[in-house]
Amino acid sequence: CDRGPCRSSRTDRRARRAWWPASCGRYRGVMASRARSVRIMVGVGVALILVAAVAGVLIAAGVLPEPNVVDAWWSGIATSIRSPATIAVALGFNALGRGLVATFVVPAVLVVVLLVTRRPWSALVVVVAAALTWGLTRVLKSIVARERPEDILVQSDFGSFPSGHASNAAVLVAVLFLAFRSVALRIVLVLYLLAMMGSRLLLGAHWATDVAGGALVGIGVALVVAGLARPLLRREPLG
Repeated sequence: CDRGPCRSSRTDRRARRAWWPASCGRYRGVMASRARSVRIMVGVGVALILVAAVAGVLIAAGVLPEPNVVDAWWSGIATSIRSPATIAVALGFNALGRGLVATFVVPAVLVVVLLVTRRPWSALVVVVAAALTWGLTRVLKSIVARERPEDILVQSDFGSFPSGHASNAAVLVAVLFLAFRSVALRIVLVLYLLAMMGSRLLLGAHWATDVAGGALVGIGVALVVAGLARPLLRREPLG
């Protein structure tokens, strides 16, 4: 059997034995890389939330002056560009990011879009992350109990830190940013978040640290939820 079928059979068996450890090694490497990416996403998300929480505690404890230099500087810039046109745009963002529209309508529209584009797990992440962001924002508002700027142009609820408009926009933007790979779409999402944050300053509804804290909360929650759901999200189409 040194030639012919017997020899070929022994060669095939040796090839399979050589392939199996290599295949297992590659599989373990892929799984380890995926687990590492989940840990990184969750870790970064938790860190962002903690930064916002610590900033809120420092504000509540009076460690940071009211307003601090950064807040005063950004509020001055926002006030200087007020005009009928910019205020009208800011009021549009104000309506889009408050009440039932921000809590139910916008997330529901995004869920429908994600389902139509065959991203059911991303749709679930939107629902869970948006709900957690809303709850965490309300908890921080109650704890910090920060006063809003005096020249506010709109009626708002209690507590200035963190900004609910910013946190709601940030969590949705972050989930969509992770769900889609389109560079153009990602640029639009980032611009939308920046516009929402800027509108809160222009209307005098928040200090700069409020909108920054809200963005940290929203992005942090989105990273934590999306990170934990990463194995499911990998099943969805790219693009």
